[in-house]
Amino acid sequence: MRDYVVLRGAIWTEFDELRGANPLVSTPSQLDDEIVFSISLRGMSVFSSRPTNISYSKMIATIPFPEYEVFSVSTVLYEYSEESRGGFKINLISILLPAFFMENSWVDLRQIQAIFQQYFSSYEGAPVEDKLAVITAIASAIDVILQRKLEIIDQGEKIRDQLHHFLDSYHVLSLEQEEQQLVKTRVNTLIVLLDRVLEAGDYERIQRALQRMNFILEQELSEELIMMYQQSLSRLVTL
Repeated sequence: MRDYVVLRGAIWTEFDELRGANPLVSTPSQLDDEIVFSISLRGMSVFSSRPTNISYSKMIATIPFPEYEVFSVSTVLYEYSEESRGGFKINLISILLPAFFMENSWVDLRQIQAIFQQYFSSYEGAPVEDKLAVITAIASAIDVILQRKLEIIDQGEKIRDQLHHFLDSYHVLSLEQEEQQLVKTRVNTLIVLLDRVLEAGDYERIQRALQRMNFILEQELSEELIMMYQQSLSRLVTL
């Protein structure tokens, strides 16, 4: 089974009335059994209530596992089952993200929920035959999102370093004190605005902000250009 670039793994668990949380399949194949069972058990305790109907619940939960340095982003499917109490069976789908993604607010749960919705919106309670294929496809789609986020963060870090370097450059240090302070204030404001856009998690907005910043950095960093970028990035933040 494939490895993931950022994602730590995915697990499909069913609730068995005799065994309790019963992990059926997981990816990648080398995912530790202890981690699989622990995440399955704790995840099931979150989604233990009865469903209002037998379908995709559209609920989503994030559960920290600091001992494994991961967060689980989970949802449930309620499946028809004549053998089970109440006529339904609970299936838990857990996606494992690196802890630092959640700690730094780099995860847009709306995007993950949209991927769950893509795969389960037409689900009406019938058994899912190839569970491994489903969680592998979901995990791969989410991994692409996380990779893209890391690339954006990396670009942002480079731009932030460039701005700090500019503040220490001869061009700035040779200015009169009052003008130097004005430039420093504006550049520091740009850095704050850049951080806010990166935290927002909106890919299109971030890309537009970085494109504008790259344009500024390619030019002579005049006071007018700094002000222009500050205004345009401010508009992105407030969209």
